[in-house]
Amino acid sequence: MPLVSSLMLPLNNAKEQFWNLWLRILNNNLVKSPANRKKTAIPIAVVLASIYFVYRKLILPPPQLHHIPRAGFFQYVTSLFKGRPYDEILKEITDHGLYTAFGSSGWTVYVTRPESAKKLLLKTDLFPKAIMSKAKKETIAGKFLMGPNIIFLPHGPQWKGQRSILNPAFHRSMPIRLFGELAQKLFVEIDKKTDSPIDAFDTMTRWTLDAIGIAGFDFDFNAIQEKDSVWVVRYEKITNASVNPVFMLFPFLDSPYLRFLFPRRARIHHELDLFLDKMQEIITHKRAVLANSNGETTVNKVTNEKDLLTLMLEAAEEESGNKMSDEEIKSNLCGFFIAGHDTTAIALSYAMYNLATHPEVQKKAREEVIKVLGDKPMDVLPTIEQIKEMPYIQMIIKETLRRNTVAQNIVTRAVPEDTDLDGCVIPKGTRVTMDMMGLHRNPKIWKNPDEFDPERFAPGGEAEMAAKKNGMAWMPFSNGARMCIGVNFSLNEQRVFLPMLLRKYELSLPDNSPHKEKPVISGIGLQKPVNLQINFKRRY
Repeated sequence: MPLVSSLMLPLNNAKEQFWNLWLRILNNNLVKSPANRKKTAIPIAVVLASIYFVYRKLILPPPQLHHIPRAGFFQYVTSLFKGRPYDEILKEITDHGLYTAFGSSGWTVYVTRPESAKKLLLKTDLFPKAIMSKAKKETIAGKFLMGPNIIFLPHGPQWKGQRSILNPAFHRSMPIRLFGELAQKLFVEIDKKTDSPIDAFDTMTRWTLDAIGIAGFDFDFNAIQEKDSVWVVRYEKITNASVNPVFMLFPFLDSPYLRFLFPRRARIHHELDLFLDKMQEIITHKRAVLANSNGETTVNKVTNEKDLLTLMLEAAEEESGNKMSDEEIKSNLCGFFIAGHDTTAIALSYAMYNLATHPEVQKKAREEVIKVLGDKPMDVLPTIEQIKEMPYIQMIIKETLRRNTVAQNIVTRAVPEDTDLDGCVIPKGTRVTMDMMGLHRNPKIWKNPDEFDPERFAPGGEAEMAAKKNGMAWMPFSNGARMCIGVNFSLNEQRVFLPMLLRKYELSLPDNSPHKEKPVISGIGLQKPVNLQINFKRRY
């Protein structure tokens, strides 16, 4: 019998569900050796007892939220640990209005209608960014992503100062040539394996990691050619640990005082410290290079394009009286991994899946690409002018981001006073967020929302009508003042990669693929495809 089970006493049904959930969690995270079990028996018992008494009142939402439909605590949390696709959970807990669910921020109200989403995103005085709890600052996700950056800072002078520097930096960052050259580099690796299916998500993860590393701060992870290199493995460990459901739902377990209970977790913290030290080293070097450049521009020697860090530092110099500390720059660079790596890798994986499962769409898209780039048996790097001449590719990207929503929700807002939303009173202190998948799959907005149909985004099509009628019906990058600053960076990655991919390969699913009916997905926060194998047939 596992050690944790031997600590249990008979409980009523509700308590039993709670304890059984924790049994699974702790048994999966503790070191298995008998010696360690014996040493940690008493601390585990104390932790379990503390958890129960702290959280027993949170099994149901606060009384002031009882009037809003909800996902049961155990229904929702257990689904997360089982890795159930979020779209399945969503259908069980909402009629596409407001609903509440227990998440990493506690009980939160989720919005799935465009009218409510518009108010939530545009009224920053009514719905300011929620302040991150002290417990979260000690977690892997907190240390990596939730620092003083424009994603998590509340609306105020510090956020506005950063935005004034980052806006021009991102507008100037157009590494189109770099994206094309990295695509060529990836094709060399794909060509070595075209006799068997290839994991699309793993492939895109490595490609986008090299893209954000070089374009972001001139650091080459070399993930395309060396998937098991030290920095690639380190980064993967950090990102995987940041969405561990145990520590997302109960962040206090990640504190330095309890971390000894989870040795593997402590090792990931060390890996993260090494990663952040490397980021600091790069920032220090960039500042020194700029200080000694005598006004000369510093660009990538291969692509002749400036990296984002250089543009940020230059923009800070141009902003009179508005500087960014190393800590702010480092925090924002970590935040850019969300826009330039994880989300883009997932989006491209889903785009490849949709092309593979809709041969008529793939054929039409390839014809458009060939019309613009030609059909000579050689790689062609599209220019920024040429990617604007491919509207059908753009429609595919938009429909993929709608149908296969990458991010589950936006960073939570906090309600400073009682506020009406969707005809419902949201009490003061409540946390509110937008459920992107709920919005993008809302049948009151979209016809046959579960189907992939790029024609929705044709001129005068369904998406255009929905925007006129409902306002914010399509928002994969959020909207308003807090809209994702990396939107153009991500979209340009996709606009360059997909045309080059379609010229080079024909895509299809293996006959035994479990993704035939719909993509098999999993994940918390970001919805990732699971073992998405795709056939790549060379055209030249």
